[in-house]
Amino acid sequence: MIARRAEAYPWMVKHDHPGCVQCHMDPSGAGLLTAYGREEGEAVLPLRYGAAPSDETQAKRATFAWGLVSTPDWLLLGAGFRSGIVAVKPGPGATSASLVLMQADTRAGLRWGGFRASASLGMVDVDSTPASVAGNLVSREHWLGYSFAHDAVIVRAGRLNVPFGLRTVEHTFWVRQTTRTDINDTQEHGAALAYSSSRLRGELMGILGNFQVRPASRREKGYSAYVELALAPWAGVGASSLVAHAELDPFLHTPNTRQAHGLFARVAPAESVALLAEIDALVDAPRGIASVRRAAGLLQCDFEPKQGVHVLAAAEGKTSGLDTTRSSLGGWLGIDYFFWSHADIRADFVRQAAGYGNARLDVTSFIIQMHLYI
Repeated sequence: MIARRAEAYPWMVKHDHPGCVQCHMDPSGAGLLTAYGREEGEAVLPLRYGAAPSDETQAKRATFAWGLVSTPDWLLLGAGFRSGIVAVKPGPGATSASLVLMQADTRAGLRWGGFRASASLGMVDVDSTPASVAGNLVSREHWLGYSFAHDAVIVRAGRLNVPFGLRTVEHTFWVRQTTRTDINDTQEHGAALAYSSSRLRGELMGILGNFQVRPASRREKGYSAYVELALAPWAGVGASSLVAHAELDPFLHTPNTRQAHGLFARVAPAESVALLAEIDALVDAPRGIASVRRAAGLLQCDFEPKQGVHVLAAAEGKTSGLDTTRSSLGGWLGIDYFFWSHADIRADFVRQAAGYGNARLDVTSFIIQMHLYI
């Protein structure tokens, strides 16, 4: 229930930004920002106190390290730090609280003509994540690519975020956990082809496995893809599909071919409101065992009564695919306060009723976190 990353805001659709490639090095969103993405973030994210800053001040704040460090146009730099307190109360049990380092990443990108390259390096609390490269060091993504037709088409190869569904910062949403497509630690090595236009965007990735996972039998191979059609600058609908096979599934510990297929939508009925929805059907086909069919769904609302203050609410659910286990339900309430340039504080209250045999186990969580990026 910890939101570790803060670079993907699908609710930007309410600012008439249905695409991602203009603002992010990753054509499907998240990670390192382009110069335009920094400028747009400075314009629409932080709370305004009194008179609006001058264009010169705003432009300086938008650059790397608030303009304290100058970089050439072909070099993009970024860094992010996030830490917070997480309190969890499982059912009638006692509440446990801990201070968590959620993110401490540095990023760099190159844009030289059509050539593209991007990499991140950071620290994590534990070294058990599949993204770990050496102890507590983590490289969530690193890739090389080439852009055609002013970023309308981008070909990339390396360790990439898996293209599927809504790319949200809340990596513990069940639609992200069950499909294994979050932007925290489920990146895969492979090659991808992305397309972006004013009305249509999508990406297809051939998955070769996470080469940082040992043994090799635990690595998945297959594909993942999504496509989204912008019905208007403030509304889009899309579909996703993923099929991957591992000789030793890391969760089932047996050969397994898993599938995930779903629909998603982003709609901004008003400038202050964005609605996000996703529903996914999943199939696990372990070798020699009957297939298991599951589902997960999400509905999230982002209400921004004043620029810089976001009130968040979400409802989610998932099924286990087992007759002996009830479905799980969850609800989120939160507030995200972008109190200054490149900084925000977020608090979330989460209540989940997780299927546990014929009953449900109630789990209550409270998370407060501080995020800073330069």
